[in-house]
Amino acid sequence: MKRENGPRGFAILFAAALANSMMPGCNVTLGRLPEEDSAGTETGEDTAQQDPQAPEQTPEEEPEDAFAQVDPQQLALAEAKAALTTAYLVATVESAGLDPSTLDESAIEQLMEQFLPAAAAEADAWLATLDPSMLSASFEPRIQCKKEHGCAYLTQCKYNAPPIDHNCWVTDCGKSRCSLCPDWVADLLQSLVLTSWCAYVCTENGTHNVVAIGAGGISRFKGDFVGPICKAP
Repeated sequence: MKRENGPRGFAILFAAALANSMMPGCNVTLGRLPEEDSAGTETGEDTAQQDPQAPEQTPEEEPEDAFAQVDPQQLALAEAKAALTTAYLVATVESAGLDPSTLDESAIEQLMEQFLPAAAAEADAWLATLDPSMLSASFEPRIQCKKEHGCAYLTQCKYNAPPIDHNCWVTDCGKSRCSLCPDWVADLLQSLVLTSWCAYVCTENGTHNVVAIGAGGISRFKGDFVGPICKAP
């Protein structure tokens, strides 16, 4: 079931891409990105208490109802994609060989946004090799990801947000593990740049349709929550 060349080639490709990005003439910078809506991206405290601009939870958007109306197969696939994409993305950043003390929150988020499309494509390719029966939906967000890793429990997409009212719920997290990932991903999850990774499934408020998956993490630089960087599921 494990693909021998694709994932390792992916890691090497990203390392080369990042090296090229440091060469003169490249238009990639690690400075601060243009200001965007970053409501609800706190770490340790409840979103509504920490940020007055955070999305308000109405009764129909309580955690136990957030995924209850989502098709189980759709939810299981979205949760798997979110975890795989986030782990691949963080592994790529970790393997870049950058000094974590030089990477502030905006620099890490820019790297994650840059690498997200390829990480998502690689995650989809690996997911296609797995037995669909291995995928099971968790019908409640994982509160332990907030308690154990500092992931934002309820947030919204910071980059690439869907153009509709939505909430993102943390569905998986870790430091050096990813239950669905190939072994090489675990080898690269060394907590050098991001001490923990946080995966999200985002649903449209009211309809509870899955509208995005998101990747976030906890920065080693200052322990800040970064992301989520989102994409269509």
